[in-house]
Amino acid sequence: MTIIDFVRLVLKHLMLLIMVPILLASMVILLTMNPSFEYSSQTILYTGLATGSSIEMDKTFNYQATNTAFDNLINIILSRETQEEVAIRLLAQHLMLKEANPKYISKPYFDEFKKKIPKDLYNYVETGNSADVAPVELNDYENTLFPKEINRNDYEKTVQNLTALMKSSSDNFVYELLNYDDDKHYSLKAISKINAIRISSSDLIKLTYTSNDPGICQQTLAIYNRVCINNYKYVKENRSDAVVKYFQGELEKARENLKEAEDKLLEFNKSSNIINYYEQSKAVAVVKEDMEVNFKKKKADLAGLEAATKRLEEKLKIQDIIQEKSNNILDKKKELGDLNFKIALTQAEIESNNNEASFSKIAELKNRSESLNKDIKIGVDELYTYQNTIDGMPVSKVLPDWMNNVIESENLKATIEIMGGQNNDFQEKYAKYAPAGATIKRIEREISVSEQGYLEILHGLNLAKLKLQDNEMSSNLKAIDMPFYPLSPNPTKRSILIIAAAFLGGILTLAIIFVMEYFDDTLRNSTRASKKIGLPSLGMIPKMILDPGSINLPFIQNRLIEIITQNILLFFGNQVSEKKVKTIVVFSTQKMEGKSVIAGNIAKTLKQEGKNLLLLNYDGVQEPLKQQAKLPIINKILGYSDPRIDFNNPFLAHASTYLDSTEYANYKLDNTFYNAKSYSDIIHKNNISLSNEPDFVIIELPALIYHNYPTELITQSDLGILVCRSNRVWSESDKTAMSNLLNTSASKINIVVNGVNINEIESVLGELPKKRTKFRKKIKAMFRFQFLSKNQI
Repeated sequence: MTIIDFVRLVLKHLMLLIMVPILLASMVILLTMNPSFEYSSQTILYTGLATGSSIEMDKTFNYQATNTAFDNLINIILSRETQEEVAIRLLAQHLMLKEANPKYISKPYFDEFKKKIPKDLYNYVETGNSADVAPVELNDYENTLFPKEINRNDYEKTVQNLTALMKSSSDNFVYELLNYDDDKHYSLKAISKINAIRISSSDLIKLTYTSNDPGICQQTLAIYNRVCINNYKYVKENRSDAVVKYFQGELEKARENLKEAEDKLLEFNKSSNIINYYEQSKAVAVVKEDMEVNFKKKKADLAGLEAATKRLEEKLKIQDIIQEKSNNILDKKKELGDLNFKIALTQAEIESNNNEASFSKIAELKNRSESLNKDIKIGVDELYTYQNTIDGMPVSKVLPDWMNNVIESENLKATIEIMGGQNNDFQEKYAKYAPAGATIKRIEREISVSEQGYLEILHGLNLAKLKLQDNEMSSNLKAIDMPFYPLSPNPTKRSILIIAAAFLGGILTLAIIFVMEYFDDTLRNSTRASKKIGLPSLGMIPKMILDPGSINLPFIQNRLIEIITQNILLFFGNQVSEKKVKTIVVFSTQKMEGKSVIAGNIAKTLKQEGKNLLLLNYDGVQEPLKQQAKLPIINKILGYSDPRIDFNNPFLAHASTYLDSTEYANYKLDNTFYNAKSYSDIIHKNNISLSNEPDFVIIELPALIYHNYPTELITQSDLGILVCRSNRVWSESDKTAMSNLLNTSASKINIVVNGVNINEIESVLGELPKKRTKFRKKIKAMFRFQFLSKNQI
């Protein structure tokens, strides 16, 4: 859609686009003739959550935590419990008023309040100056807001009574008053209109409230201030106080566990006679180690002495062996003397006798003598060994040493026996201290764990108390801007509603028009029809409206039919055919598509060009046309153009009025027609006479959906013209009716779109010929972005 199309669409529905907003705006004006005035007031609370002082000196700013704290505060302010208390306090205040006071409630609303309040509800109003209820603490400014004629104690007692009544059941008056939405002052729906917002990133929260009574508006905010401060303080302190109580209880348990572990260690030390286990066990271990070293040393000395004594005793026991050895040596010495004597005698004999036997005898004796010498020498050596120690000391001198060793050994044995007894005693004591150490370690671990737990809980308790004090400081909300009494009502939104209604009416209407235009699936023009049907177009014919305005409709319609005729001639000029007579079949799928008008005007144009032609139409093709009596009222109201057809337009004249009798004829719809193969068959069967042979034969067929047609006639024809109305949809029935023709003669069939909107003709003729002012020409050129172009050279 171009800008020109958009402007045309808007101009076409301009009256509708004007009337709908005006109608909606008028309805809003009528509905808001008697507006209900509302009054607004506001108050500002200082919280100190972001920049307030804190006991925690090292406390850092946490953006997320601060936002969470503000969210919690706002949720508490807007909670149902807070709203219920505010509603009950406001109700109690009005119940205790004796007469209307504009500062608290205006007279009309007070009278209405008196009418709807049941009499028995006043039984819950205290009038006896109750002293058992502490009044709410109010500052000087709030004191000026509170009615002086109402006793504070009675007021608080009345609030308690109404609260108890409200919670007692769901069918009492107070519960219904708060929970039904029809009450404008005391219902939770009305109270929930209070708006609580944080002012930028500050510590301030602004509460705003709107009501139809200025006094109720101010009092509701004043009560809301005090209730919010008390509720927030209660929640903060109660939460921190619960934490403190928890830590105090846990601290007492930890103290008992620590005391129990310490008492357990004390009892164990008493039962085990332990004063200082680590010093005592160390001393016992040192003494035991020294005794074991000394004991082992003594045993080693005793073993050495016993070994030395045994050796001395062995030396003392060889006296007999020495004596025996000495006797043996003496015997061998005596035997050696005898043997030497014999050798001397034998040598003497040898010297005297020189006997060989003597030589052998003396050799034997010498050998024997040498053997004895060796034995004596060995014996002497052994004897020396037995008579002296390895150091060469005489054995006789060893005896005193033996006596000393024996005495010393006996002393060591006595000492070792005593030390063994002492070791046994220390072993028993050591065996006693070993498990005692493990037990003491276990008890000390219990004490350490209990002590650490006690210290951690004590630390948590200190932090909780610190947090409690910090919460007490941070929960102290202050109203720095008390609610004011609104003197003038809020500006009504009537003008905004009227403008919004007009604007939305125009936008919605324009949107509906666009949606209808977007989803319009009609054929509309030749280009769109060609795409939907899938056949080439010869052209289109505009709708013959009764009042075309300044448009030169006769010129347009004549020029368009000339273009269609020219396209037909071009179609035949591009074909190579030996046939002299060209057959044109004009048909449509639906009735009342304008076939007769199109066929007649094509014949008329061909005749004007000097062509011989014959127009064949079936009987009863046209019914007498009736002129529409009046312009539809809806078109008059909405400013639409006159949709009526100009039946007196020459273009719509019957073909018999401008064709000769030899150029126009009717045929019957019978078997001869359905079996016709060419126009000659139709002429002969219907006895139609011709003055001369025609150049073109135009045959109009009835609607394809409602009548049969001669298939061979269409197949043998030179051109088929499908006439379609522009304001209809190409349906499945149309596709079905054309399917067989498209299979056999698709190349010969062209379409002509009839009854096209006059603006669609610009796609064929360009700018339509009509009278235009210079201003309109400039505007149109501007919409086309043709600022410097001209229509002439």
